[in-house]
Amino acid sequence: MSEELEAEFQQADIILSEALSGFQEAGVSQYVYGMALLEIGVAALVKLEETDEAVLSVTQDFIDKAKSFQATAFPVPRDQ
Repeated sequence: MSEELEAEFQQADIILSEALSGFQEAGVSQYVYGMALLEIGVAALVKLEETDEAVLSVTQDFIDKAKSFQATAFPVPRDQ
């Protein structure tokens, strides 16, 4: 991955971390903010004209990654 792309991912991680904290502080349910963030991600990829297959493939990769973290520590902010 290029350094520029890596820097953008780091910036996105900071923004998402702040958004997750905001959702939790506002009492928004994990289901609702999860669905909202998923919708934003899918809409962004569709707008970039990614194929349905590519969106489904990357989504499946995220599902597999998330399931692999469930046996250990999931790398997202915890409920307080």
